[in-house]
Amino acid sequence: MANARDEFEALIFARLITDFCSDPKRQMEAASFQRNSLNLSDYDAFQFMRAWRSGMLQHQGRGIYQFCENGSREQLFWSGSSTINPRPFTLWIEPVIAVGAMARLHFDFGWPHNRIGTQSEDWAFDIVAFQAQSDCEWIAGEVKKTQLEINQLLELMRGFGCDPSSEEPRSGKPRNAYKKVAALRRRQPPLFWAIGPNGFSRVFRVQYLANAHLILTEADERELRFVR
Repeated sequence: MANARDEFEALIFARLITDFCSDPKRQMEAASFQRNSLNLSDYDAFQFMRAWRSGMLQHQGRGIYQFCENGSREQLFWSGSSTINPRPFTLWIEPVIAVGAMARLHFDFGWPHNRIGTQSEDWAFDIVAFQAQSDCEWIAGEVKKTQLEINQLLELMRGFGCDPSSEEPRSGKPRNAYKKVAALRRRQPPLFWAIGPNGFSRVFRVQYLANAHLILTEADERELRFVR
């Protein structure tokens, strides 16, 4: 893991930036990449490189990647102001962490490639895992770039889970949390996985009560293991 960050940064400058800037519509050049955005931990770099080396990420052109032909297409950079030419861009931490979480599901917890993917069908969750012949998630996962954001999300989700009559907020973090609780109620996956930077991870068993109350009970990471 010690050299993972160096390996990741080498990949960024040798390949990923070039791919992203290849689309002239973006009006970006390699030199406009904001190096100070490379604030990725060794742990997250290591997990991302596991996925990259194994061929899990498939380039779809223009710096867009798909995870083993499953789920949505993702980009790894965030575009800055279009009023500046060349347009600045930064590393997008959340999808990098999400790729690493997918690598963990495969390598550490035994999930086959064809049963995990990025983004749920309604975009409520960043990563999903399915048991055989099921259209409903077994694991619903959400990625945030800081531990604080994870803890704020969980507090909001617990509040909405205990109040089935609450109305959907109009915007912001409360609306984001509400949509996740609503998606959990609709499809009832047994596990919710909250993933942050540098290995921060919280796994929850989800209880669905008859009165539409939803309870998150913290569980061990071993609950993420694939069961045939």
